[in-house]
Amino acid sequence: MTTLFHSSRREYRRPLHWVEATLLVIGLVCFCWFGYNWVESQADQIWSNYQLDARLRGQEPSVGGFIQDLTRAQRADGSPTQEAHPPVGPARPRTVPTGHDLGRIEIPRLRISAIVRQGVEDKILGRAVGHVPYTALPGEPGNVGLAAHRDSYFRNLRDVKQGDLIRIVTPDGTWRYSVESTQIVRPTNVEVLDATPHPSITLVTCYPFNYVGHAPRRFIVRARQLGTENAGTSETAAAAPASRLKAQHSARRRS
Repeated sequence: MTTLFHSSRREYRRPLHWVEATLLVIGLVCFCWFGYNWVESQADQIWSNYQLDARLRGQEPSVGGFIQDLTRAQRADGSPTQEAHPPVGPARPRTVPTGHDLGRIEIPRLRISAIVRQGVEDKILGRAVGHVPYTALPGEPGNVGLAAHRDSYFRNLRDVKQGDLIRIVTPDGTWRYSVESTQIVRPTNVEVLDATPHPSITLVTCYPFNYVGHAPRRFIVRARQLGTENAGTSETAAAAPASRLKAQHSARRRS
């Protein structure tokens, strides 16, 4: 009787072992899939950021330069060394190929920094912030539309406040924007991306931020362009010759 009891118990446990093993394998596969996508996304961001920074320095991106950047000493506070951005160049062409890197969006207070890529396809939004194709490009008149997932690059957008600084860094220059308003709309309210009479930027992500599944609303951030990051630099440079002429004139009068 005892032998029969133990035998039936072993027969009962055998399917449980198979279920446990199957669930373990599924869990490992899901973990590896998530890890692979996360690593691939981070690597893509690192490489694209290096390419942009290299062009801002007037250098041609290369694998050797990328390795040097990785091993370059950082500042004492531990943050990467910031390079001066070049003055604003000619306007970009209106047509940009899908998947082309446009630049980088930075919102310092929210610690948001991500590459901006042309297009809003799922593959693009999985690796970068997407630029809505029919909206203005950075530096152009109108409304620049940018979109990203609420659980990735725009995760911290939930804490945005009026007056927050937004920077769009491109090889042609850096544009600054100040947040003016936020609103929650339906996905069909695409008029939020319509052209504006003054240069603006509109950030779009899904809402609510903690919603499980496809979120039913859209969180909209509207910011107005302030100018270029180095506008003060160009003004200083323009004023320098006048100062030198005044100093030379005073020297001649003293002589």
